Amino acid sequence: MRRYSHDLVKNLPKLLTKGKRSLFFQKNRCQGCNLCIVVCPTGVLESSGDLNMRAANVPRVKAGKEKSCILCQRCEFACPNWAIYIIDEQPEPQKPATPASKEGAQKAVQST
Repeated sequence: MRRYSHDLVKNLPKLLTKGKRSLFFQKNRCQGCNLCIVVCPTGVLESSGDLNMRAANVPRVKAGKEKSCILCQRCEFACPNWAIYIIDEQPEPQKPATPASKEGAQKAVQST
């Protein structure tokens, strides 16, 4: 799962958001193969009838099916052009250094 700060992904085109994860779609990367539609286990995606710069029909989320998406990433893995992908927009919180690791680091510095 790719993790990016909010500043990096705030302007990317989203199809849907669930919690801190979002499904992004870059319309002009799509070649219209519909693999994302075929592999979706919940049937969330459908062909939109809209054409992109490649004259390909691009997918969209079916009306009323937004909550059905389980963000399984099958669409992402099936897409040969990386036109559709899921990103965790909020990075995991960094763990604070433990006292034991601080002491070990100090000993390593002192011994050199």
